[in-house]
Amino acid sequence: MAPAMLSLRAGLLAGLSVLISAAAGCSADPTVGEELDDMEEEAEGQTEDPLTVPAATGPLRFADACRAGTQVTIAAVGDVLLHGGLQKQAYTSPEGFSSLWKGVQPLFARTDLSYANLEGPCADGHTASGTARDPGLVFDGSVYSSYPQFNYHPSLIGAMKDAGFDVVSTANNHALDRRGRGADRTIENLVSAGMPFTGTKPSTNMDAPWHAITEANGIRIAWLACTYSTNGIPDTKKQVLQCYEDRTALLSTISALRDQPDVDAVIVTPHWGNEYQHSPAAKEKKLAHDMLDAGATAVLGGHPHVVQPWEKYTTQDGREGFVIYSLGNFVSGQNGLARRSALVLYLGLTKGADGKVTVNGVRHAPIQMNPAPWTATYARGESLELTTRILGVWNRIGADEDLVTNPECE
Repeated sequence: MAPAMLSLRAGLLAGLSVLISAAAGCSADPTVGEELDDMEEEAEGQTEDPLTVPAATGPLRFADACRAGTQVTIAAVGDVLLHGGLQKQAYTSPEGFSSLWKGVQPLFARTDLSYANLEGPCADGHTASGTARDPGLVFDGSVYSSYPQFNYHPSLIGAMKDAGFDVVSTANNHALDRRGRGADRTIENLVSAGMPFTGTKPSTNMDAPWHAITEANGIRIAWLACTYSTNGIPDTKKQVLQCYEDRTALLSTISALRDQPDVDAVIVTPHWGNEYQHSPAAKEKKLAHDMLDAGATAVLGGHPHVVQPWEKYTTQDGREGFVIYSLGNFVSGQNGLARRSALVLYLGLTKGADGKVTVNGVRHAPIQMNPAPWTATYARGESLELTTRILGVWNRIGADEDLVTNPECE
């Protein structure tokens, strides 16, 4: 075994001893008892050794990489999952929430659009059981809380917008941690902040669309999010789009968006898969391919809290679609090497003279989450090796490297 792989395995084995007993679980039933120590909750399962996952064997390239036309570049990250320690830091730091991601914020500054999964409500004055006096920027464990039912101060939304995020997903297994009223309040705060969102609806308007629209360089993109679950919390008013229960509606919505004359591309962001597993399940692979066949341009998955592979898929009508099965965490208090290793995905799209939008390339910037203080940085050492093993060195981009999604065309 190569020295780098020996080093990676040693680091993983050390990390796994911690992961087996501690890490921030995310698939908790709403009846689970009180939160354990800030960042460390009992794991639902062990983390899969990424060295058992087939390593990337070559670059991921697209037939339309060098196609002439207007280009747009998208940055995408995984879960914004704020455990207690992260919220306490954000509420007391002069830098606020930006203290969590200031080390990687320049990675978003060089793109046209940026996306993240907002994992949990931003519902001021709401507890898990009802309403209460809002404490303000205080982690009180009641209004603003962590695992197993999250809720964040709504100033998080403005901080994400200031960081460069242009659209968020609200469809995930924590979407109803403050029940339907919390989802409503989160939507109100998103609208007030001018942050486009996808995957949930206000209970007062069931005719509202599931999707959001962003535009950059004259290219209009429809974003559509769904989730596998709401952790057993009943969605009595059908406010959250389900990936599997609503599969028919999901696929028909993708097709309808594809056919809209004012939509150039459709990107789906499913919250799915098995936590802590680096290998995507057959169920997710089948749905990803079905969504691309239905008209999606790209599928950007999340929820497993670790990085999963990406692939190119040729649709039934001959298009080249792109899937990454899990982006991993973005910022979280989860423990261990695998759960603190993630990436900023760069997705490049080209709109040709014929009006069609195709993928021109993808790159990955490996990142890692660091404690004390909690902050994300460009990955190094074993974290860099881990993500690079899964996605390959060929499409990796350095922290200070000029962003080009199709370098083979230069």
